Amino acid sequence: MVVLAFGVAVALAVALVAVALVARGGGSDAPDATAAPVVELDGIPQQGAVLGDSSANVTLIEYADVQCPACRLYTLEMFPAVVTEYVRTGKVKTEFRGFPFLGPDSLKAERFVLAAALQNKLWQLAEALYRYQGEENAGWLTDDLIRERAAEIAGLDIERLFTDAEREDIASAAEQAAEDAQAAGIPGTPTFFVKIGDAEPYFIQVASLDEMRAALDDAIDG
Repeated sequence: MVVLAFGVAVALAVALVAVALVARGGGSDAPDATAAPVVELDGIPQQGAVLGDSSANVTLIEYADVQCPACRLYTLEMFPAVVTEYVRTGKVKTEFRGFPFLGPDSLKAERFVLAAALQNKLWQLAEALYRYQGEENAGWLTDDLIRERAAEIAGLDIERLFTDAEREDIASAAEQAAEDAQAAGIPGTPTFFVKIGDAEPYFIQVASLDEMRAALDDAIDG
């Protein structure tokens, strides 16, 4: 089932990137920063890369690259509703799987979100970095930007974040994430799978919030 979906996933990824580039006015310039968080995550259980109640039977798996414009579009336009309607209510938990394939800033971002996961703040940091995402591989992900965004996240130890991001095992894990996604045949980002209980995850095709709702509702209904 997953293999058959890859061609669809490629088309979806291209479509989302096209929408994101139109939204940013052509694609050559960085999008305007969004200063305020687009979603409230405080109070939601978070364990490593998983956001939501551990007992939720449905898991939404997202393969993402923090400097991917389509991933930014999903985070700003669809993710808040997913959190409000499904994650915060305990119906669904969501798992971040990094696929840092676009370039050096992708790999650096992956190291820092993995480091934030050690403090159970991955989702807050990823959301913040998406809001200030710059032009791909233009060196937008500076240490200063990360410090500024991290300082806005309650409970995140910034010095530990930077120390952990430089650890050899974190660097290896970031590189391994890209290799694992490629080995799994993930065509691009964002790519979504749903897992029901202990069953094998299956690909979902979603290009709108309504389609995401329909996919999650189907999974919840079993």
